[in-house]
Formats: sequence, structure tokens, C-alpha cells
Amino acid sequence: MRQSQFSRQIGELETYFGVELLKRSGKSLLVTEAGRQLAQVAREQFTGLTDFAAFCQNRPRRYVLGAGDSILHWVVLPRIGALMKSPTGAVFALKNLRSRDIATQLLESRLDFGILRQARVQTPLKFSPLGTVRYSLFIPPSLWSSRWKKDSRASLKELPWATLGTDGEFLEQLEESSARSKVLLNLRLLTDSFPQAARAALSGSFAAILPAHAEADPLLRSLHRIDPPWLGKLHRQVVLAWNPRQIKIRTHSDEPLNLLRQALVF
Repeated sequence: MRQSQFSRQIGELETYFGVELLKRSGKSLLVTEAGRQLAQVAREQFTGLTDFAAFCQNRPRRYVLGAGDSILHWVVLPRIGALMKSPTGAVFALKNLRSRDIATQLLESRLDFGILRQARVQTPLKFSPLGTVRYSLFIPPSLWSSRWKKDSRASLKELPWATLGTDGEFLEQLEESSARSKVLLNLRLLTDSFPQAARAALSGSFAAILPAHAEADPLLRSLHRIDPPWLGKLHRQVVLAWNPRQIKIRTHSDEPLNLLRQALVF
């Protein structure tokens, strides 16, 4: 679409509704609160029309589930078969997102369901508890020593550690918790996701700090796992969240919601 055509159509909408939908800030255009509300209404209308088209063409409805990369890898995908048991043949699309983005996209009706930290859930979102994400130390056989079983805090600094580095909150809590417990960690590799850190550990060159449920991955069972108490402060409550307005608009979404609530508890 040409910019002139876009500007004309926005102008027509602003004239019709009598409000400003976009405002200029320097060289950028920002959406106003009225613009956000109109976008929300439009998304909801298109969702309803898409569902109606699927009904008319006897096609399954599509539902979008947002979650972090580690949750998708080690919680959702191992249980994906249970989600395929929907009598109506629902189609699920998975999106890799961070908790704050999941909350925002649920509020904006860009997602149907989201798995996120309970602390990130905002009104009017509803949620159902799934479990607690706990963190453990995973050490490859090439770096393993029997003294690690005793959680020798001074010795942990001898290992090169890999873990998630793009989540500032997680990294800050990890550093604070280790400092308070007088644990020295030699962080040598900061990754974009926990599955990347897990792959680094499988190379044999790094130990990794990962969610404990990663142990369910057959590839990671060769790694030695330690659960030191000082990692307990990093544990997080995880929930399945949804926007009740979206559930009301998508009249058949109770079925996939119930499937998700049953299948994803860990």
C-alpha cells in the first residue's frame, strides 16, 4: 500500500469517527488510545468473520498459543498429541514470546492463549495455574566430578557456565542469588534461549543453568543434574492465561481452552 493511500484512509477514518487515530512524534507515527481501541474492535471483527468462514467451509478453527521458547520446547511440544484430540479438529499455532509480550498480545486479542509468569497477568485476563518452573544445574559428563554432588560452592566457579542472557530479570536474579549465597559462577556463554544453552551443554564444553523440566528431553538425560537451594529464589509460578472477551467472541474456544488446561499441567 502506498503511503498516500494509507494516509488518505486513516484520514477518512478519523473524519468518520471524529477522533485522532495517529499522532506524529518526530519522524514517527504513534497510535493514539482511540486508534488502539479501533484496532482492537477491527481484530475482533475479523476474528469472528474468519471463524464464520471456517464454519462455512467446514475447516477447523485456528488458535494461537504464545509461550517462551523453553516452555514450548519442554512443556508444550511433548504434550502436543493431547491437543490434537479435539473433536472439532482445532489447529494450534505456536508463537515464541516473552511473558510481557504475551500479556500485551492477549489484551490486544493477538493471541488466544498464553503461558506466562503469573506475576505478568493483568486485569481483565483470566488464568489457570500450570506449575512451577524450577531451575537446576546441568553438567555434561566431560566436566563432571563426584564432588559436584555435594554442591561445592567454591568449586562451581571452575566450570564454564551457559544460561539465558537476554532476559534481564532472570540474569539479575541469578547474579543476586549466587552473590548472597557466596557462589561464584563463571558465566562464559549467554544465550538467546534456554534450549540454546542446553545445546551448548550437550557439546560438552559448558555446564548449563536450565529449567528443571528440561530433564524430560531424552537428549539431556546424559547430563548430571544438581538442585542447589540457592537457585530456589529464581523459581516462578507459570499459568495459562486468556482474555475472557476473546473467549466470548470465539464461541467454540471453550473446548481448546479446556484441552490446554488439562494437557499442560506440569
